[in-house]
Amino acid sequence: MRFNKDQAQGMVGENHAKFFPTHREGNDTPVVMQVSMSLPVSLEDIEAVLWIAVNGGMTLDERELGDDAFAHEMVLETFLHEGSNRVYEARLDIEEIKPGGGDWALLMMVRKRVRELYGRPSVPTPRRELAGA
Repeated sequence: MRFNKDQAQGMVGENHAKFFPTHREGNDTPVVMQVSMSLPVSLEDIEAVLWIAVNGGMTLDERELGDDAFAHEMVLETFLHEGSNRVYEARLDIEEIKPGGGDWALLMMVRKRVRELYGRPSVPTPRRELAGA
């Protein structure tokens, strides 16, 4: 199986990133078109994406998600690889984390990283609406 060097490109907010889409790894079929789409995401969605990444073994240090360019790549790659349903499920999982619980400190670090990368809205999205959706 050969590694395909075709990279995808995307934007996360104003941040451009290139990444290797998993469906192309080892895929020797020729690329014949590009697909482009714009996905509306909230900061809570990005939080869920990074939550998936850190629970998959990535770190928040400067070698991985602490590096801005790499973090933008991982946001795009995780959305593509995991899918929006998995991001939604991660948001539901995050809703269940209680202050002081085992995952609370990690969640606070993920939220801090999201703020560093993308800011924070002046009015936070109500979190209670998600659980009733």
